[in-house]
Amino acid sequence: MAKSPSFLGAGIQAKPGASGAELISAADVSKYFMGKASPAIVEGDDAAMGVVTLVAGTKVVANESVTANSRIFLMTQAPGGTPGWLQVSARTAGTSFTILSSNAADTSVVAYLILEPDA
Repeated sequence: MAKSPSFLGAGIQAKPGASGAELISAADVSKYFMGKASPAIVEGDDAAMGVVTLVAGTKVVANESVTANSRIFLMTQAPGGTPGWLQVSARTAGTSFTILSSNAADTSVVAYLILEPDA
């Protein structure tokens, strides 16, 4: 495996043929990242991470970075109204995705994180 520098300055093992910060092993994550400061992820318009407030149990999130294959992770930050189970109920690549609660009375503050799978 080829050595690749990490953002923490230590060498890590990259997959064969990889360049830059591509996939690393679980052992490398444990060795070089656990207990260290997390990298900052920018929030804002079309960013991979953000926070929204549900209105009547739903929210359309405008985000041009979302794709048909995006993995969108949701987590309640502050419960509001009558919280329910969260899901991504729709997405339009390059435009938006919709967060839907199982309860129409849900007005919770919800954080999202968008990741793209490797091929």
